[in-house]
Amino acid sequence: MPVLASATHSGLEESLNELSLLLNEEDWEEADRLTADLLLNAVANHQNAVRLQGSSSRQRPYLTTEAVAALPCQLLQAIDDRWQRASGGHFGFSAQLQIYADLLETVDFDPNLNNWSTPHPFFEDVGWLMLVALRPIGFLRFYNWLEFDLDAPKGHLPALWYWKIPRLESLQMGGFLTGQGGCFGDLARLDAMMLRLSRCRQIGG
Repeated sequence: MPVLASATHSGLEESLNELSLLLNEEDWEEADRLTADLLLNAVANHQNAVRLQGSSSRQRPYLTTEAVAALPCQLLQAIDDRWQRASGGHFGFSAQLQIYADLLETVDFDPNLNNWSTPHPFFEDVGWLMLVALRPIGFLRFYNWLEFDLDAPKGHLPALWYWKIPRLESLQMGGFLTGQGGCFGDLARLDAMMLRLSRCRQIGG
C-alpha cells in the first residue's frame, strides 16, 4: 500500500499495518482504539498543534464537526478497507454510511433532537443506545458496554472516534465526564462524519 501523501505522521504505515494485524486477529476493541488514534493524529497534523482542554496540561484533539470535515479521504478509506475486509463488511465506515444513507430516506436528522423518549434510529440500528427493560432510551452506552465481536449489530464498530469528547462537553450533554457514554447522541458530529465519508467516496479519495 502506498504511503498516504496527505498524512505527515511518520509512523502511519506502521500503524495501518498494526491495524490490519489487530483486525485479522479479531481484536476488535484494540483495533477500535487504534482507529481513533489514527484519526486524532490526522486532526493534530491538520491543526499543526494539539488542542488545550480545560487546564494547562496538553490534551489530544477530538473530532469536532470542523475537524471531521478536514479528515484525509485516503486515510478514511485505508481504515475502512481494513475493517471491511476483516469483518466481511459487517463493520467499518462504509457499513455505518449505508445505514445512515438508508435512514435519510425516511428520517430527518435534526441536530437539536435530544429527546430521550425518541432515540434516533441510527444509534438504535448500530446498537449504540443503552437498553432499559429491553427497550432503548436516548442515551448512548458507556464505551465499555459496547460489543466487541461479530455478534454486534452491523455498523457497531468503529465507535471510539465518536465516543471521545472533552469532559466538560460530556457533562453538558447529560453524561458523567466519561466521553459520549451516558450522553444524548451528537447528531451534528455524526452528520459531519457521514457527509465526509460520502464526499470521499464521490471523489474517489
